[in-house]
Amino acid sequence: MRLRHTAIALLTSLLALTACSSGGSSTSPTTATPNEADVVAWMDKVCGAVDGTVKAMSDEPGIDMNDPAKLKTGLSDWLGTKVAAVDKSIADLKALENGPHPKSKELVTTAEDGMGQIKTLLADTKSKLDSSTDATQVVAAFTEMIGKAATLEKTGADVQKKFDETGLGSAAQKAPNCKGLEISPSSTPTS
Repeated sequence: MRLRHTAIALLTSLLALTACSSGGSSTSPTTATPNEADVVAWMDKVCGAVDGTVKAMSDEPGIDMNDPAKLKTGLSDWLGTKVAAVDKSIADLKALENGPHPKSKELVTTAEDGMGQIKTLLADTKSKLDSSTDATQVVAAFTEMIGKAATLEKTGADVQKKFDETGLGSAAQKAPNCKGLEISPSSTPTS
């Protein structure tokens, strides 16, 4: 159980950090002086795109620790829904690359890259689970995912840095979808 909570906490924290970061990245090279209301509205959409994945990651896998087959199936199904949620977030972000700020494409691309790394981690773990032949391999694959999730914190920090460089923090604070994703720059995942 603790293993499951740790993985969820790490991934959710990373997603939230990435979302908050990409929220600031809600700008595009279409206007020399972006209208603040347009930037806030665009950032709200960016945060909304990522929020789907954050919400999807907030549930726990339906697993039965006493039945190895159900353990494997439960974790695999859970990871499959997470991969689908990340895919949707990436597609939604792609549609937002041309926002009202000069750096929107650069910032959204950074968020997409971070989401892509999360997707790769989840999909690789799912593949290992699906090919496992016993409960030990299932637990090993999930444990490996937890270890790798911790390394994704740097990705979240990189996106946060990109967000901070734009100076769009006040616009992110005004965007309703970003408010629920905010993590202070000094926050680190726990558990």
